[in-house]
Amino acid sequence: MVASCGSVAVQQPWTLMWSFLLLVSPVWSFQGAERPPPPSQVHADPLRWSAPPHHSGLSYTVQRKGFEAERWSDFLPCVETQKTSCNVTVLDAEASCVRLRVLAHGHSLTSDPEEACSQQGSSCSPEVQLSAHPGSMTVLLRPDHPRVLEYGAAMKYLVHLGREGEPLEEYGQSPSSLVIKELEEGGRYCVSVVLVYFSLPIGPPSCVKCQDIPQSGERARQPAWLVTLVLGISVTAVLVVLSVFYFLLFQSRRIKEWMRPPYVEPNCIRELRPVDPALTYQPIEEQCDRISLIHPFA
Repeated sequence: MVASCGSVAVQQPWTLMWSFLLLVSPVWSFQGAERPPPPSQVHADPLRWSAPPHHSGLSYTVQRKGFEAERWSDFLPCVETQKTSCNVTVLDAEASCVRLRVLAHGHSLTSDPEEACSQQGSSCSPEVQLSAHPGSMTVLLRPDHPRVLEYGAAMKYLVHLGREGEPLEEYGQSPSSLVIKELEEGGRYCVSVVLVYFSLPIGPPSCVKCQDIPQSGERARQPAWLVTLVLGISVTAVLVVLSVFYFLLFQSRRIKEWMRPPYVEPNCIRELRPVDPALTYQPIEEQCDRISLIHPFA
């Protein structure tokens, strides 16, 4: 009996060790796996995204957040889907200006969320254009945006600014276009804008846009096709103006002849004009005898 008890005492440490290894091995494997990166190029119009590079076999979940919602919730038609797009048109009927984001799943881990942005602007997203000047940049925003007109002074644009490759930081709010000064000449800055209602974000933000800041004395770089188009129009206009001046100065008589209508003499004048006898002369037909035979003189 003692031996039996002793054998049990000897086996207990091995049993505890195997139990510990079985419990700890999932934790080790979990810590060894890396979280997948978030999807890229998440665009809201329509909702689509790209898989992270060098990662396959991932699934994705779309989350939504309404105007008055406090937290994000899963959009049930697109939970752990293998697709890289989602039809969210049903959300337009449920709520206006819904924000969207996408998460990636892989190896039982979930990535950080990536919020969808709007490329072209909509009734819930700002339409953004950039204009650069030496040392400054103007963010062109519509003062007549439907949401700005609807909510008045309570609705504004929130601008985020940062250098290319660096995180964007909140710069300021404005009801219309905003001028950003004291920028480094020759640098490249990026901007993202979102509508806010009493500082509460509404709808998808605009996709990040970047612009080079020209140096003093340097004009903002324009696309080559635009420069060619403007140059062609200018040359054509100059040639047209010179041609018009040439005809007006040196071909005025010919122009008058071209523009003069054909002359038609009225009948009353034609009747009063004296008749030229030469025009009315009719020759008298002479009466001649046919000579049948001619004898020469002797």
